[in-house]
Amino acid sequence: MIKSAYSIKKISLMYLISVFPLILYGFYKNGVNLYFKKYVSVFGLLKPLLLILIGFITGIFVNIIYEKLIKKNNSNLMDIIFSSFHPIYGLLIAGVSSINTNLLLFTTITFFVLFISKFLSLKINYVALSSLLILFIMNIFNKFTFLNLYEINNKFNMNTLDYMLGKGSGGIITTNILLLIVSFIILYNLKTYKRAIPIISTIVFSLFVIGYSIYTNNIGSILDMLFTNGILFSFIYVATDTISSCYTKNGIIIYSILVGVLTFMLYLINPSLASLGAILIVSIFNSLIDLKFE
Repeated sequence: MIKSAYSIKKISLMYLISVFPLILYGFYKNGVNLYFKKYVSVFGLLKPLLLILIGFITGIFVNIIYEKLIKKNNSNLMDIIFSSFHPIYGLLIAGVSSINTNLLLFTTITFFVLFISKFLSLKINYVALSSLLILFIMNIFNKFTFLNLYEINNKFNMNTLDYMLGKGSGGIITTNILLLIVSFIILYNLKTYKRAIPIISTIVFSLFVIGYSIYTNNIGSILDMLFTNGILFSFIYVATDTISSCYTKNGIIIYSILVGVLTFMLYLINPSLASLGAILIVSIFNSLIDLKFE
């Protein structure tokens, strides 16, 4: 339980409020727009919302099963539903996922990882772990892409405003940078939110991207490297996880720097897994970082 005046229920509500505009835009970009352009059926129209709802509900079911059946907790239902951040975890796993994600695969991996996490003492980032497992399995059966059908079938020459308005590629709710900034402002005022993490990680990653683009004489790649593949979303929502991120002042700084550096390094290998891979790896060492840099 978080040692704060804020309960898990209240914090979860703030996260839902902050992410709601991103969900609406993701629904438009990956559902409504494709439907009216006749790229998808009614199922395709609703799929962005289905993934988000399934993720959130899966987290709820995990809490209910664990608290009611295993711990025999007789608390009221709402307290059990929000006994942990697992509903938010499920929503975030859906949010960073590709619109091309198979619903059965998504539900299975999300439930399995979140449920198993209840029995593990490892303080690793389970959102990143679940998302990477889904990505890897999808890549086994079909080449992974964040692009929806409309983006696959059309070529775009995007400017800064296009990226700001969410036309870049990424997870279902990760692409609209303007709305993401609004979300960050909302979370910034939440007392339990580790606001330094996305700020430092973004600065570090951006400096490496700019330096690399100048070195390779490819300035035009800066916008694409910064604003696609859900990297900024991951810094704001995934890297700041209360349980798996550092909590000491110096620990948070080192953690954030490592996330930014490792994201850049992994980007050069595979852009789609860069931020989530970095967050997962650094989260494994969160306790050690806090201990060494307290």
